Amino acid sequence: MSSIVRVLAVATLGVSSMGLAPVIAQASADGTQALKITRIKCHQQEDNTGADDIYLTVDGTVIMNEVQFTNGDDKDISDIPIEQGKVLTVMEGDFPDDDDNLGAKRIGGAGTYEFTDDGAHYTVTVG
Repeated sequence: MSSIVRVLAVATLGVSSMGLAPVIAQASADGTQALKITRIKCHQQEDNTGADDIYLTVDGTVIMNEVQFTNGDDKDISDIPIEQGKVLTVMEGDFPDDDDNLGAKRIGGAGTYEFTDDGAHYTVTVG
């Protein structure tokens, strides 16, 4: 066994014994890196009568059910998958009235996306 292979084997065992797994980038069907929505921050909520009921859609399909946000809330999201090139829309539920569209952005890759329509301001983090 070469010394490089031995070092790698020992390093792998060490990582394994610490309970850590090596990070391996996942790829989507088209070969691009898989992306996930990981965080949403509310800088300014849309509703002025209670919390915003925020949900996310991609190309018209709900990908995250309503989560309540008020000014200053910064919440980790459970790694919701999203494909690069898809359009992400942040919506605010207003039953029984029509829901409010807070903006739509085409996801170009990892980063932060600002949604500022209808008097609101939200940041969505994609990683």
